[in-house]
Amino acid sequence: MKSRDSIVDDLHKLRERIGRAHGFDVDRIAATIRRHEREAGRALVEPARARAKRRTQSPRRRAAQQRDGAVGA
Repeated sequence: MKSRDSIVDDLHKLRERIGRAHGFDVDRIAATIRRHEREAGRALVEPARARAKRRTQSPRRRAAQQRDGAVGA
């Protein structure tokens, strides 16, 4: 029998707790994330297109942009 990773178990518990707190309503969860982003003054969840664009760049170029503060700083 394969042992379960405690981090994965913790993530499942967290997902369940967040879902239950919002009635398992994706729109309510998204609204809460947007509110937290406004309060933090920055994006907490990166849009998929930004992740995809970053993956297409070479690791060397991405490192240079991060050093310069251009990406995900």
